[in-house]
Order: sequence, then structure tokens, then C-alpha cells
Amino acid sequence: MPYTFAELIAPTAQSSFSHLAFAPLNAFIVKIILAGSTGLIGSEVLSHLLRNSSITSIIILSGRPLPDVVSRDGRIKVIVLKSFLKYEDEVAEELVGAKAVIWSLGGSNSNPTPSEKMDEVEVQYPLALANVLISSRKSKKDAINSSTKMRFLFISGTASERDQSRSLWFLEQERKARGRAENRLFELSKQNSVVFETVIIKAAYVVPKDSKVPDMVVGLSGNAIRVNELAAAMVIYTLDRHGSETKDKRALGVLKLSFT
Repeated sequence: MPYTFAELIAPTAQSSFSHLAFAPLNAFIVKIILAGSTGLIGSEVLSHLLRNSSITSIIILSGRPLPDVVSRDGRIKVIVLKSFLKYEDEVAEELVGAKAVIWSLGGSNSNPTPSEKMDEVEVQYPLALANVLISSRKSKKDAINSSTKMRFLFISGTASERDQSRSLWFLEQERKARGRAENRLFELSKQNSVVFETVIIKAAYVVPKDSKVPDMVVGLSGNAIRVNELAAAMVIYTLDRHGSETKDKRALGVLKLSFT
């Protein structure tokens, strides 16, 4: 059943105790994994997750301690990874019970991933996490969500290229790396369709929410979207959608308007 935008942001508690008594356990436990919480998109996604009272736990994966982030809310736990390629058993245990992942790590226009690290960061990092979570679901370690699919939201770019044989005129390495990640995540979804699904968010020009760019200009652009609108739509896709799919700015904008 679809929810209104207001219900997703501030859902109300059920008043019927008999209803609560017979609700499944996972109705009360909504754990979200966020990889990348300090960039333009990741920080805004975190703010929107925190505004939703139905979310009981937010696990942030980071390469360094984030004391300022942890202090924002008691639901936040930061796991500092030695490597995004390997998840120790104790870390994997912390991720058990998660409903979804929002992957917001990787290079940007202002801070691109170094060429020699491109495949590792843009492709191998998200795949490593996806495989750990799939293994957990398939081994039945995740009893809370054993009957539901893990949803993996991957923030990509509108110019990412899935056809690895195609010649590109600009940013070929970056665009093909994102395209490879998309291809591999969709392959994982097909191979593990009972427990895993992928949503690709193809964001193009993400405008800061306090930008001086007029709303009319953002709206008329085929590629621009304000970061707060993008984050709100992503939280909706995290909590209230099903199936592997690709969403571009147009789809995100329509969703945002539908739930406003």
C-alpha cells in the first residue's frame, strides 16, 4: 500500500494494541545501511532518514570515525571499515536485519576517483557489500528479514555507460566503471532474485537545496534536481517500493510531485 509523503516523513503509531500484537517482527525493526554520509547527497539522505520515525536503526559505513554524525541521533551507529572490500564476521553481524542499503560512496565532479582506483572504488566496493548481504540472507542468518528482499539503492550518474564496448568522447573510464557496477548489481539481482533487488538512481546535476538557482530553472532542466528532493524520493524508494529498476531524474521528479 503506498504512503503519502507526510506519512513517510512522520508516520503515526497504531492505536490498536491487538493489531500490534499480531504484527510481524520486521514491522517494528527498520534498519537501513548508509554507505557515504558526508557528501552532498549522502548527508541529505541521512537527514531525511532521521526525520522518519519508522526507521529504528541507521548503520553508517565509513572509512573514518564520524563523532559529529553519531551525536546527531541515538539511532545512528558508525562502523569504521579497514577496507570496503572485506567485511569481518563481526561487521557482517552488525548488518544483519537491515531492510535496505543506500550506496552514496564514490567520486564526484569536484572530487573524482583516481584513475588507478576506479574499478576498486566504483565497482568492487559496492559489490563486496552486496555479496555479504546476499550471503547473510541466503544462509538464514537474517531471521528478521528472511522472507523479504534486501533492497540496494545505488547512486550512479545519468551518463553512466553499461555497454562496455562503446567508445565515449568524455569521462570514459568513470562512466564505464559506473556502468559496470550497474550491470553487476543487476546480475546479482537476477541470480538471487528471492533475496536481493537493485535500484539504480541516475542522478545528473544535483543542486544544493540552498542554491540560488531558481526553482523554475531546476524544473525546466531535464537533468537537474535539488538534493533535498532527490533524498526524499530515495527514502520513499527505500521504504515503499519493490523490484529491481533504474530511476532517472524524470522518474524521481514525478515521484516527488506525487508524494508532495
